[in-house]
Amino acid sequence: MKVFASAMGQVDNVGDTVLRRAFLNAIRPAGDLQVYVGSRDDSYLSGLGLAPGDGLFRRSDEWRREISRTTWRAPVLYAFNAGEMELQRSYAMHYLRLAPLLVASKLRGGHAVHAGLGIRTRTAWRYPIAATLRLCDVVSWRDSYSRASMGLGTVAPDWAFALGSSDDQLSADTADRPLLAVSVRYTGERPDDTWVRNVRGLASALGLQIVTVAQILRDGPLAQELAVELGGEAHTWNGPNHATQEATLRALYRRSSLVVTDRLHAAVIALTEGALPLGLADSPTAKVTRTLGAAGIHGAGIDRRLPDAAVLHRTARDVLARREPILRHVIDARAALAALTHDIRNLTS
Repeated sequence: MKVFASAMGQVDNVGDTVLRRAFLNAIRPAGDLQVYVGSRDDSYLSGLGLAPGDGLFRRSDEWRREISRTTWRAPVLYAFNAGEMELQRSYAMHYLRLAPLLVASKLRGGHAVHAGLGIRTRTAWRYPIAATLRLCDVVSWRDSYSRASMGLGTVAPDWAFALGSSDDQLSADTADRPLLAVSVRYTGERPDDTWVRNVRGLASALGLQIVTVAQILRDGPLAQELAVELGGEAHTWNGPNHATQEATLRALYRRSSLVVTDRLHAAVIALTEGALPLGLADSPTAKVTRTLGAAGIHGAGIDRRLPDAAVLHRTARDVLARREPILRHVIDARAALAALTHDIRNLTS
C-alpha cells in the first residue's frame, strides 16, 4: 500500500521539520511512503530524515495526479500534514476537495490519518473540515482546545516529543546545565526594559549564563539584540541547513537548565534534551501552554510580559523543583505517541 503524506512547513523553522520527521518515522512502516515537499530545498529536507526508499514529489500537479491515479486503482493510506492548521476558507476547500478521494479510497480498503495537528483560532470553517475528517480512520489533536473546537478525535502529544535524548538519558540525567536559554519570536510585543531586567535577575539568582537562541531564522536579529541587553551570548542560524541548526539547538539545550520561550517547539525540543520550559503566554489557551498541557506538563506558563520579578522567580524555582516528574511526562508523551503510531500502522498490517 502506498502512503501519501505532505511534509510542507516553514523553510526557516526547525520545529517544522522536527515534528514532521517524527510523523514520517511513525507512518513509514505502514507502506510505500510518498512525500510531498513542494519547492522546499535540500536544506529544509535535511531536517526531515527522508529514507532512500521514500518517494519525493515537488510539483503539486504531479502529486495530485499520483494520488488520484493510485486511489482509484488500489487502497492507499492518506496522511494529512501534521503541525498547525488555520480554520480558514482555503483550508476548508482543500479538505472538501479531498473528500471524494477519501471516499473512493475507503471503498477500495484504503485509510486516512489526521494526527498531530492543532488549530490557531476557532472559526465556522471548522464545520466543513470536521465533516471531511469523519472519513478518517484516525483523528488526533495535539491539544484539548483543538479537539474540543473540532468536536471529534482524540488528543495526543505533539510529534516532536518523540525525538531527542533517549528515555534512559532523560531519567538518569546528571549533566552540568549552566545556561538559561531565551528563545523569543520576532513578531509581537518586543520585550521591554522590565522584561530584560527580570530575566537578567533570574539568571543571576540561579547562577546561570544567558544564551539567546534563534529557533527560527527570522528570530535571529532579535536574538542578537536581546543578547546585548541581557548580557549573554547569541546563537543564531549558521546557514540554512535544518539538520545543522537542529544539532546546534539540541547541544545548547543539553547544557540548559531552563528555556524562557514563546516558541512551542523551542519548549518541546528543549524538554526532549532535559531542559525545562518557562512558556511565555498571553492567555491560558496560548499554543505553548495548551500543547505542553496535552503532555501533562502544567504550571510552566507565565505572563509573556514578565511584569513581576517575584512571580517569575517563584515559577522558575517551582519548575526546577519538579524536574523529575516533568521529564517523566516527556517519557509518558513518547509512550502515548508510540500507541498512536501502533494504531496507524495497524491500519495496513
